[in-house]
Amino acid sequence: MRRRTKRFRGHVVSVRRSGIPFTGLVLLLVICIYLLSTMPMPKIPSGFLLNSLSQTVLAFHLPEETSIKFSPYDILEDSILSIKASDVMQKKYAAKYGGIFKKSVIKAEKTDPVLQGNVLEADVSTDSITFINTPAVSVSADALLQTPLGVYPQDGAPRVLIIHTHTSEAYAESPDARSEDPSKNVVAVGNEIKKALNAAGIGVIHDTTQNDNPSYNQSYKKALSVIEKNLAAHPTIEVVLDIHRDYIKRDDGTLVKPTVVTKNGEKAAQIMFVMGTDSMDLYHPNWRHNLAFATKIQNKLLSTQPGLCRSINIRTERFNQHATKGSMIIEVGTGVNTVEEAKLSGKLTGEAIAAVLKAQ
Repeated sequence: MRRRTKRFRGHVVSVRRSGIPFTGLVLLLVICIYLLSTMPMPKIPSGFLLNSLSQTVLAFHLPEETSIKFSPYDILEDSILSIKASDVMQKKYAAKYGGIFKKSVIKAEKTDPVLQGNVLEADVSTDSITFINTPAVSVSADALLQTPLGVYPQDGAPRVLIIHTHTSEAYAESPDARSEDPSKNVVAVGNEIKKALNAAGIGVIHDTTQNDNPSYNQSYKKALSVIEKNLAAHPTIEVVLDIHRDYIKRDDGTLVKPTVVTKNGEKAAQIMFVMGTDSMDLYHPNWRHNLAFATKIQNKLLSTQPGLCRSINIRTERFNQHATKGSMIIEVGTGVNTVEEAKLSGKLTGEAIAAVLKAQ
């Protein structure tokens, strides 16, 4: 069997004239699957997986004269979205799937939902600390609650930075749930969180830069520069809260409005903490510390305002949360909640964050 060597964007790829017989390949695959299922697997870097998978695809019956004009990402990107090896692609993925286009996991409603038109108002909260664990990392709520934070906000210096990666995310009052009016979008929610923290004596910087303008796809890149600028100007900042609003659309087109009735009888938008990890082999050494912070806040809200929180959403992406040891995304309601419901949730969440910080 002859072999020719071709150049492939900096890699050398061997292309055979004739491939492995199909039946032999299937048998080999079955044996490999069996062996893999009977032994513990170490963590394999995604870059190694990407290279191996791409070269496997290229080994299948390529004619000698075939011109190779695509990269491994072109082969795999559409079917294996979680395999990314560069910071640029990670941010592209996060921007594309981290905003209005994403769908969220919905648990069974615990109260009778109300359907008005195509909007379903329902309770999708959790009664305990639970996780949507996309990267399947090992987590224990009890262990996270015992993790010391080491954040000391009592001296009045700025300790918290509030930003909005998708600043135009708005609520039911705005067309398509988008608005550049800070009184109608997530900036209004950030203001309520700031008020609650300030009332507890915690210094806050609220940066209202429109990070999704002019380019939505560059939102996370722009937001990171905003975070770095504020950290340089205010080195006492230890917590970065990135306030978003979610978007939940069921397969039948129904839009979900996650709502809870507070102890005071008011309607509030339910919230969700979205926590990044290092699962894409990006620098993020303190992601468990960040997760512990969110877990403590959720635990506090379970006692002060049951029903306000959905499951903590652990993701493979990083979402700029490597910047500090107290970074997180908080999704406040969805596009069909009202801005007043979202603002009330901001106030309640801010009070819980203040309580957790002052308890350290």
